[in-house]
Amino acid sequence: MSWRPIYFLRLLMLCLCGLFLLLIAFSSRAFAASNPITITYQTNAVHFPGSIDFTMTANDRDMPISQATLFIRFKDTPDAVPEQDNVTISHPAKSITLHWHEDTSGNNFHSPGTPVEYYWELQDGLNNQYFEPPQDFITIDTRFSWQHLSQGLLQVNWYNRQNSFGQVVLDRANTSLTHISQKLGGGLLHPINLWIYASNEDFHGALPPNSYEWVGGEALPYLNEAFIRVVDTEDYTLMRDMPHELTHLVFHQRIAQGPLPPTWFDEGLAVYNQFYHEPEMQFRFNQALASHTLLRLSQISDKFPADADKAYLAYGQSWNLIDYMYSTFGQARMTLLIQNMNNPRADFGEDSTQALGEDQVHLENQWRLHLNQPAILNPDQASTALKPSIQTSQPQSAPTDSTEPLFVTLGVLLILLPMAGIGALLVYQRRKRQQVLAVQQGQPSTIQYRPFTTPEQTFGRSPANVPLDISGIPSWQPDYPAINEGDSENMGLAPFVPFQENFNS
Repeated sequence: MSWRPIYFLRLLMLCLCGLFLLLIAFSSRAFAASNPITITYQTNAVHFPGSIDFTMTANDRDMPISQATLFIRFKDTPDAVPEQDNVTISHPAKSITLHWHEDTSGNNFHSPGTPVEYYWELQDGLNNQYFEPPQDFITIDTRFSWQHLSQGLLQVNWYNRQNSFGQVVLDRANTSLTHISQKLGGGLLHPINLWIYASNEDFHGALPPNSYEWVGGEALPYLNEAFIRVVDTEDYTLMRDMPHELTHLVFHQRIAQGPLPPTWFDEGLAVYNQFYHEPEMQFRFNQALASHTLLRLSQISDKFPADADKAYLAYGQSWNLIDYMYSTFGQARMTLLIQNMNNPRADFGEDSTQALGEDQVHLENQWRLHLNQPAILNPDQASTALKPSIQTSQPQSAPTDSTEPLFVTLGVLLILLPMAGIGALLVYQRRKRQQVLAVQQGQPSTIQYRPFTTPEQTFGRSPANVPLDISGIPSWQPDYPAINEGDSENMGLAPFVPFQENFNS
């Protein structure tokens, strides 16, 4: 059988594939070239916190542009959807300039550092439509002229201070990150921004409307942003607020694939990594020990209580429990626990059982007994607790390969396409033989065979373990409302808000 038909068939298939790819590559360009509508100029201007102004100029070579829609998506949540704004064109024309004033105050507030995606959709009198490719920018607090310093995955931002101030903050932040990385078993995976405000007034101007006055630090893990107030390089907030918020950012990067952690674990870990702890928190915890009124972990797993006094106790006992876990189970097992929490197919109880040999209820019971508090399990229930395994990791079932359907489809195509080619080749050969037989009587043909040749990031830095230099920093006398101040219900404190810390000063 001649190899010539096979060669031409394969060449034909190769040409068809190439043509298909060219059509894909140039279809959008061809469409753009044929579209009479073009955007010639556009810009955006952020006026934080009140508004964002969008401006756009477009031309149409055929007809006046009669309709315009602006789509804006604030990507500060995973499920953010674009808002659609119809922009009025008072006088349709072939060349237009449009403006849109987006109000970002009140319920439409978006924190500094929020990524924004937007695009314009235009239509003329002939129903020609133009869909602009998405444009992106990031909102910043435009009230100040920011200065920046970066090292590794950390960027520090401040204003109205010397460069030496920023360098001190950067050094202290890196020291905190080194400490946090050691405790969590790993450091940052993605870049983060730390925004430093010079006063409470400036700081609270960056918070959502109606935020509590006591808020002194905020972390936005989804945006990899944190905000604190630092008056000068001797401010205690560098020892307390900064490592607290940085812990939230590092921790949530390390468990990004898993479910949300219990609030007591998240906040307790952040307090545990502070270099300074105010005595009021320990005092409130000791009060609960004396009166046997510790909160159940089930009460502080989804969120802390709205009651301010109970929320403050929740911080204190969460810190104590995390300290107990590190002391009892050790660094290696706590590292394994945090690694397990990145698994989307397991909850915290399963992660804890695998890493520590204790689920949440048995862990809580063991911790309470350690503190001479009433048990929450009877002896029979407590005896069912799993014993910690010597091995630090257990084999897990192999995850389902998300590419399996793709490979199955490709496999089917690889089977069907050669079969189709062989079928076409057989038909061709049959017709060829009929032609050959028809002429063989008059003139023999010689078949010549021609040989066929088959064509043949991460961030890997290990920062030095440099201890935090706090020499020369005066001891801080916290000015939280005293435990017996304020109204009897809230004890002078304000309700808990996730990732907004009670750092009143």
